[in-house]
Amino acid sequence: MISKSVTITPELVSQALHLLDTETPFKKELVSYEIQDDFELLFIKISIDNFPEVEPASTFRHARLLLNELIPSRSNDYSWMIAFTRAGKVVDSYFGGNLASPNSGL
Repeated sequence: MISKSVTITPELVSQALHLLDTETPFKKELVSYEIQDDFELLFIKISIDNFPEVEPASTFRHARLLLNELIPSRSNDYSWMIAFTRAGKVVDSYFGGNLASPNSGL
């Protein structure tokens, strides 16, 4: 979806969490989120403490592609970010939804 501005709504968050819960191994209890940047950025944090140390990159890629397809893009900034954490530290992250640079962060 493409838009010049984005509003992260409770419905959009619910859709994102549902997709992650049903289409990836990252169940809702592993996921926390924040709505930032005046409701224009969805930041999702996923704990991977219970996953193998070498989680296949394809699992992370699938999650980011789902978010990239669901969350509208905005002009000159990102509309979403996903961070994977182990023991509270970020081990991998992706971001997207920037019309000016659609493939960066993926």
